[in-house]
Amino acid sequence: MTAHMKRVITALIAVPLLTGIIWFAPFWVLTIVVLVVALRGLYEFYAMLGPRVAKTIMFITYVLTILLFCSLLYKGLFFTAILPLFVMFPLAFFLFSNVKNYPDSTYFAQTIIGPFYICLPLIFFLLIAGLDQGKMWIFFILAVIFAGDTGSFYVGRHLGKHKLTPISPGKTWEGTVGGLLANVLSAVIFGLLFFPSLSLISIVVLAIVIGISGQVGDLAESLLKRISNIKDSGTVLPGHGGILDRIDSLLFAIPVLYLYLSY
Repeated sequence: MTAHMKRVITALIAVPLLTGIIWFAPFWVLTIVVLVVALRGLYEFYAMLGPRVAKTIMFITYVLTILLFCSLLYKGLFFTAILPLFVMFPLAFFLFSNVKNYPDSTYFAQTIIGPFYICLPLIFFLLIAGLDQGKMWIFFILAVIFAGDTGSFYVGRHLGKHKLTPISPGKTWEGTVGGLLANVLSAVIFGLLFFPSLSLISIVVLAIVIGISGQVGDLAESLLKRISNIKDSGTVLPGHGGILDRIDSLLFAIPVLYLYLSY
């Protein structure tokens, strides 16, 4: 079976399953699902860094991540109090574990960036789901991002000639434009069907900003993989790679939508 066929089959299984969970499952079930995604994403992120990350710090990060997502099940903004702990605990570990061999700033930054790169956008994802019409907005951003990824993939594959960046040799300007057009088209269709009170200009501008953010997120993960000299972040999704390979665009696009809906 070709990689492309695996990609299609995985999508045909995952999309209905994800749709059912978002629409029918209670909020706590959705929270657990997103928590599992966050934990797997962190695992893949730390695997990219290799043996440099101490097992103790990884364990602490996983525990804090569980507490972070569980805090959303209670009223209030408890999660904001947990976020600083992702910095405080690793710093305390460095201070008291080996005072004769202090880690450099790059190592420390790599260690603590994972939760903010992966967990914080997924927290915003759940906060959006809890808003009025939140589930429809979740479907909106998923449709826009996945349409953009698909448009970028197929346009770049068949028409791509001009390389976008050395970071990701497979990315082309043609694919980028194709992805943005797919972003806008899916957003306009979705907006006309489910958000008729929003102006067409508002939907188009939102789609463009989300699309650009998503493509930057894709390139950011490509940079991480290039630094780590790996092709995919994992193998959990046949044809797609790892969890990070599938949600990299969403991680940069979700905060944009959250800001739009908040302000």
